[in-house]
Amino acid sequence: MHKRVRKITALFVAVMFFATSFFIHPLPSAQADSATPTDISDKKPTFSWDNANVYFVLTDRFKDGDPSNNNSYGRPSRDATGKNIGTFHGGDLKGLTQKLNEGYFTDLGVNAIWITAPYEQIHGFVGGGNGGDFAHYGYHGYYALDFTMMDRNMGTVEDMREFVDTAHAQGIRVVLDVVMNHPGYNTLKDMEEYGFGSKTVGANWTPGNGQTWHSVHDYINYNDASAWSKWWNTWVRAGIAGYEPGGSNDLTQLVGNLPDFRTNVTNNIGLAPLLQTKWAKETTAYERWIVPAAAPLRKDLGVAPADYLVKWLAAWVEEFGIDGFRADTAKHVELNRWQQLKNEASAALDRWRQNNPDKPGAEWTEVFWMTGEVWGHGVGKSEYFNYGFDSVINFSFQGANINSPEGVYSDYAAKLNNDPNFNVLSYISSHDTSLYDRGRLIQAGTALLLLPGGVQIFYGDETARPFGETGSDPQQGTRSAMNWDNINPNVLSHWQKVGQFRNNHIAVGAGRHAKIADSPYTFSRTYAKDGIEDKVVVAMNASGSTTVNVSPVFPDGTLVRDAYTGNEAVVSGGTATFTAGANGLILIEQIGESPLPLLFADPAGGNFKTDTLTVKLQVRKADSGKYTLDGNDPQQGIAFTDGTEVTIGENMEFNDKLTLRMHAVNEDGVSTQQYIFTKKDPNAGLSVHFKKPADWGTPHLYFYETSPKVAEPTWAEAPVMTRGTGDWYSYTIDGVDNATVIFRDDKGRQNPGQNQPGFPLTADGWYDGRWHDSNPDGQGDTEAPTAPTGLRATAVTDRTVSLAWTAATDNVGVAAYDIFRGTEKIGSTEATVYTDTALSPETAYVYSVKSRDAAGNVSASSDPLEVTTEPAGTGGNQVTVYYKHGFSTPYMHYRPEGGEWTAVPGVRMESSEVAGYSKLTVDIGTAQRLEACFSNGSGQWDSNNQRNYFFGVGTWTYSANGKINEGAPNPSAGNQVTVYYKEGFSTPYMHYRPEGGEWTAVPGVRMESSEVAGYSKLTVDIGTAQRLEACFSNGSGQWDSNNGKNYFFEIGTWTFSSYGNIREGAPTVPASAEETAGSAGLEPNQNQTGLESPLPDTLPDPEPASEIEPAPVVPEPPAFEAVPETLSILRDAKSVGLPHSGDSRVSRLSA
Repeated sequence: MHKRVRKITALFVAVMFFATSFFIHPLPSAQADSATPTDISDKKPTFSWDNANVYFVLTDRFKDGDPSNNNSYGRPSRDATGKNIGTFHGGDLKGLTQKLNEGYFTDLGVNAIWITAPYEQIHGFVGGGNGGDFAHYGYHGYYALDFTMMDRNMGTVEDMREFVDTAHAQGIRVVLDVVMNHPGYNTLKDMEEYGFGSKTVGANWTPGNGQTWHSVHDYINYNDASAWSKWWNTWVRAGIAGYEPGGSNDLTQLVGNLPDFRTNVTNNIGLAPLLQTKWAKETTAYERWIVPAAAPLRKDLGVAPADYLVKWLAAWVEEFGIDGFRADTAKHVELNRWQQLKNEASAALDRWRQNNPDKPGAEWTEVFWMTGEVWGHGVGKSEYFNYGFDSVINFSFQGANINSPEGVYSDYAAKLNNDPNFNVLSYISSHDTSLYDRGRLIQAGTALLLLPGGVQIFYGDETARPFGETGSDPQQGTRSAMNWDNINPNVLSHWQKVGQFRNNHIAVGAGRHAKIADSPYTFSRTYAKDGIEDKVVVAMNASGSTTVNVSPVFPDGTLVRDAYTGNEAVVSGGTATFTAGANGLILIEQIGESPLPLLFADPAGGNFKTDTLTVKLQVRKADSGKYTLDGNDPQQGIAFTDGTEVTIGENMEFNDKLTLRMHAVNEDGVSTQQYIFTKKDPNAGLSVHFKKPADWGTPHLYFYETSPKVAEPTWAEAPVMTRGTGDWYSYTIDGVDNATVIFRDDKGRQNPGQNQPGFPLTADGWYDGRWHDSNPDGQGDTEAPTAPTGLRATAVTDRTVSLAWTAATDNVGVAAYDIFRGTEKIGSTEATVYTDTALSPETAYVYSVKSRDAAGNVSASSDPLEVTTEPAGTGGNQVTVYYKHGFSTPYMHYRPEGGEWTAVPGVRMESSEVAGYSKLTVDIGTAQRLEACFSNGSGQWDSNNQRNYFFGVGTWTYSANGKINEGAPNPSAGNQVTVYYKEGFSTPYMHYRPEGGEWTAVPGVRMESSEVAGYSKLTVDIGTAQRLEACFSNGSGQWDSNNGKNYFFEIGTWTFSSYGNIREGAPTVPASAEETAGSAGLEPNQNQTGLESPLPDTLPDPEPASEIEPAPVVPEPPAFEAVPETLSILRDAKSVGLPHSGDSRVSRLSA
């Protein structure tokens, strides 16, 4: 990318709040300051997506610029019952352009506008809300009908072009909301217009007495496969005759019971019949709405459905110069499809710039941008960033419990602004969740607009737009019409000032953060990259005349200005004094450019995990500079010129820090810069430290969204943390750079709380109510353990090496040992023995061991040990065990009968060739049997009621019900769970997930009639999971969730009878109250002693109880706790293709 050196007037900002802690919480009543901020420079602001201020607008609800298109396709402004909750309100692209021309967005400091999808939506209605009390149309852009045309309610092609060009002329990027997961529902209007489906009423049907808008389904026959083949046909999954049904995982489920595009299909299956019919009807009279770049794509292209979607969406970029996409329901589309869209959209943007060189925006050089909506995603780097996404929506900020601004700001800056390939888009209000408290918008606006990373303003947050009429759908009120007639001027004025400040200074969102003072709380943001330098300092809780320390940013004699009030001052004694405005905000900027030299390093400090790292040094406004790498004064350092490269790391140990100091001088003065680099162990993982509250039990660490991806525990299997000094507990997640974590104990407590996303971590952290980069209680334990000694091989075969060593010592205690084969970390153990398996015969291996304590201090390496395996065929007797149990990451703790046990928890079992089974092969030497028990690796055991299991030489299968059979498992049997259900629901639904996996869309899947009178049933393939987790409903909001604990079913057939009893097998007669069974919520096989294997009647003595004692049973989380996505589902329209009964259906507008 071509780089331009641009100068920004440096800004010092002091932002003062009336509180030091808030849940983005209330402060005393705020007033608008009457002063208007002064422009800081004649230069345009430097744009960066890292400092994005994105305005998210539901176009239909914003501004009506052309009333003539308000009733396009016969859509009414109010439904037949007089409600406009779910109708089109008239907002359009001309309305947006009008507000652009009025300067509304530039006054807010907006540098990107995200609009709802402008392409054609379904023409008719679906039932709205849980009660079907209003008609719901596709005003929000998530019910697509035709991706190649403008929706007429939004305007024409030329209206779209004018809007984008006008935005670009003001330096504002345009982002489209796009959906590749689903099109819209079927409606009477579209069925009548395009001749698909089977119905008995016309498009103008309205509910009669005793009916709701959901009653429309009583007049639609979803069983006529021939009629429905004229709709999307093989392009989608849907619950109607002749269509592939929705699946049970993220990629195949019907989100909100919307038809699901089969984006997994890679071959040509023809053009959707609906589009063939539609396009044949559309003559030259439709040219005002057909996107010209998409016109050649309105035919059978001989490609797969997803390829059409990508081409159609890229056509909008090529035609109008769209700058980015917000990808809806990103988790429900294959990752490679998002990468495909990114590639084609990027190429399309390049073509637009080449074809329109004189248009505003054509000179911009940033690449096409994509952010993704991954429900519940927080500030953690995930696999989406490897597949085209530059950003993801951050769900954690809206409900963040911010104990102090410093904790949030330092955390976000450290995670986001040290990685050029990672960012998030944070918000306080959303169409999918809720509006932020309308009485707290001045304080919340400050918190949001000063947040590191990208931020999103939801239309009307800046004007205190009130919650609207919502009916039986609580989310509809978040999408009320823009309050142009009753704007809150105090809120708007405040957002404008802080928004302009953010947009003018790239350091706010993209800069480094450092605290300067506590009273008033003061921090700096500094940015120095690619020839751009910017400086910002923020202080909170100012009142009256306030003297602020500016010495880290501006030298004495610098003329500065408060951008909030327009007042000026000269820095003297390292301070600047201003009278704070009514809202406690002081935004100080340097007047004029600094003539001093500029110094940069790339990368700009941070961690690295390679042996060495090349750092590029840059200097501007001076011919040369000097640097040191040892922290000494750089005036006496090594000379460098712009572009000099230095290599660091060669002589650094892991966790060593190196300080790069730079110095340059010109006729106007001296500049210095400092960067700190830390060399990290690539095998070290992520160490998490938690200060246990007094009323908590022993803490466990539940983690997910790991990167690189590693095996993740279920909620029940969250590993126990190890106690260190005081009340600090620790756990290291091996092999990851990033993870999202939740702390819990065995008493039902957790932090963050239920239905809250976890804490995203990108570096080791200490948590005591807020996050710290180091132990906040002081130095704590900084002493590393001694290195292990006496490393030796205790047994060697052709495929295994057993190691032992002498225990290390530590001032607090050794927590674990890490074993290395060469430079690769192959395992960890708390014991002083370890067996390395699956080796090659006659091969030399070099081993070493390191010890570590609970504080994360790591010892030096032991002396290396070289071991050569035996020739092939010289090993002992072998036992192979295939294992299926309720542990997602099973370990086998074993010994050759009468021999030595492995170190607890044993050896982690490997994935096998049979789905759902793990396996392990053990050489037992001359022994005849293997004695074993199993665990989750974190304290939960299956030890045959402490009698252990025994396996003879050969291959054995331990099945899900505790039975042991000779031979490998039968792969054709699959991992299926069949549930027969009898309860007081006439049309029962089962809402389920493979344990630890993703939930179905609420209310779940409707159960089928069974061969046994009085019972419904459903068979589910749970893939590689061990159990099915489920709850039941009537499809209309009544739930049976086992008192919030859900039900659990192992592989096989189960009968859920009246009164909640569960027993194995199918029912033979209608259920009665006398039926009894065990609870499905218990951990499987904990009390089973009977074995079906050729073993003697008398079993040998078991392993000592102290080593295999099971941990206390941890209750399952409450129903839906691990399924935040279900909370976003909007009870809305009846779903397509389900039998027309009176139960409610749901629809998710935007996941």
